[in-house]
Amino acid sequence: MDEHQLRFLSDEFFSLTLMATVQRASVYSPGLSDRATAGFQQALRGRLEQLESVYRAPVSEDDHIGDIVALAEALSASHADILVGHRFRSGTAQKALNLYLEYRWCIGKILTPPHCPFDGQIISRLPGCRGISWTALDSEAHYRHLVAGAKAAAKGVPLPVWELLTYNNAQGVAADPPSAGR
Repeated sequence: MDEHQLRFLSDEFFSLTLMATVQRASVYSPGLSDRATAGFQQALRGRLEQLESVYRAPVSEDDHIGDIVALAEALSASHADILVGHRFRSGTAQKALNLYLEYRWCIGKILTPPHCPFDGQIISRLPGCRGISWTALDSEAHYRHLVAGAKAAAKGVPLPVWELLTYNNAQGVAADPPSAGR
């Protein structure tokens, strides 16, 4: 893959990540223009790209959760004026980071991330987690509860591998499990 192909994929992955993160989550205050949200989007992309380099090496679960919390806090602090409730909630931060990392993992640019993206489809399959909305989630304890539920459902399979299989099965795609490494 040459640098132009990789840049194209990077743009697409961020676009898909952004859409999945903000589409249902009521991230922005009502009535904002695209221009008003552009700074937030640029900051989110910059932070995700910075974090990607960290995930080229193994990252512990606690460090990953710390990255989610730090992403939520940093964007809340710098863009409170355009965010609903002046917050970029940890549920939306986890969706952005986990999904972005999943894309990068799928093309072999990073190692298997510690977690998977948690959305309604995945949460509905987690024991003891029904009724939790990722769009309203703003607690490290609640996020850890989702992780525990996913680990129980995955039965020892790495969470990103389990999530891809679960997603593909829900789409009617029969697939062999992806490798857990690069």
